[in-house]
Amino acid sequence: MWDKLKEQFNLLKLEKKKLYLVTNSDRFVSKDDFLNASASALQGGVDILQLREKTIPDGVFVEIAHKMRTLCDEYGATFIINDRVDIAQIVEADGVHLGQNDISIRDARAILGSNAIIGKTTSNSDEIIKAVNDGADYVIFGPICTKQDEFIDEGAVNWINDNVKIPVFFAGDINSNNINELTQSGISKIALTDSIMYAKIPEQSARNFLKYLP
Repeated sequence: MWDKLKEQFNLLKLEKKKLYLVTNSDRFVSKDDFLNASASALQGGVDILQLREKTIPDGVFVEIAHKMRTLCDEYGATFIINDRVDIAQIVEADGVHLGQNDISIRDARAILGSNAIIGKTTSNSDEIIKAVNDGADYVIFGPICTKQDEFIDEGAVNWINDNVKIPVFFAGDINSNNINELTQSGISKIALTDSIMYAKIPEQSARNFLKYLP
């Protein structure tokens, strides 16, 4: 019974999340600078943080992940590991985010357990439908806009809002110039990287985006 209640609680928490940060440490001089920027973003209201690392050694990844786990606990944020189910298990992350070419949702859940939060990257309606049918707890959909601030898929927003019952976080080149238009179209959850990670003050950037999210 407790496991079922915990699962329901995790999903309820997920429903209320609005600002999803996908981290990237590539442009930071040191691990401490990267962690400080992440902490600033969490202080500004980021409520899901995905640790995404493609090039660092596994040992360094695990070291950073343990520290990020602590930061997310401190700020009450959901902690997700990108791709690496093994590292998510080692550091007791809240869940894992999978790309289209990663292991299946079923296999990830078999490893992490029924209470793990599992997300999926999607770029079209067929991928969303498959992710839902496979048991994803949320999806990231995009790109929803281009680097020229062009809103490229308003029809997708309408379809998602009408048909998808799990949380959908919209991604793309979302920034201060287009966030108002995006939210007015019905977008209430967004996934960001550069606009927060590389902001002069990540905390302030996160707070500014949250002002637009209903």
